[in-house]
Amino acid sequence: MKDFKNPFPLHDSYLIHCITNEISCEMVANAILALGAKPVMADDPREVLDFTKQSAAVLLNLGHLSAAKEESIRKVTSFASQSEIPFVLDVVGVSASPIRKSLAMDLVKYSPTIIKGNMSEIRSLVGLKHHGVGVDASVQDQETEDLLQVLKDWCQTYTGMSFLVTGPQDLIVSKNQVAVLGNGCAELDWITGTGDLVGALTAVFLSQGKTAFEASCLAVSYLNISAERILVQGMGLEDFRYQVLNQLSLLRRDKNWLDAIKGDVYE
Repeated sequence: MKDFKNPFPLHDSYLIHCITNEISCEMVANAILALGAKPVMADDPREVLDFTKQSAAVLLNLGHLSAAKEESIRKVTSFASQSEIPFVLDVVGVSASPIRKSLAMDLVKYSPTIIKGNMSEIRSLVGLKHHGVGVDASVQDQETEDLLQVLKDWCQTYTGMSFLVTGPQDLIVSKNQVAVLGNGCAELDWITGTGDLVGALTAVFLSQGKTAFEASCLAVSYLNISAERILVQGMGLEDFRYQVLNQLSLLRRDKNWLDAIKGDVYE
């Protein structure tokens, strides 16, 4: 896509600090390594700031929340905001859990660089009707017309913030730009944690100096195009998971991978 420049090769010494879902923690770390950056998965409130201070970007994922993890997330959010370290807030489960939604609303006040979630989660966060169950989006929540204007208003209020909304078509919204992207394959729903991977890849691209809008478009496209290159016929769940990580490491070798992005960018 002509609007974006190939971000590779990366500066491979950049540290990405992740407080994320234990269910997908290992896969997230490997995805960051696959792109050429360095992950650290520290979430003990006694040490989180030691790692944040060394990091070029941060991923904060609300999945598998606990009291200790909430304390760590609050500490890191405040420090990252004050220190101008870009951070991604992945609002996993806010459509199902009042505790997570309350926490997310508190964190929004620190103007996350990117707020990420599926369509039901983001609709819940911004106060629109939604039908999400658990951490999954509902097919009833894929209408974007009402959501788009609300997200634009939020981006006007919170300077520099963008939204990354995942779904059959991915929606990226910033103050002045909107992208609707259409890569991916249904098999990504076979395995848990693919949304967490998008958040991690977004943090990696932020660490390289990409804007919130660019990082969001690059990250979601990178995962989806990687999945498209897997020959899934006759493949089981675990084989597909294995191949997702393989393709994440291989795609960056293709200098023309951006040409495979499907979608449009609007000013």
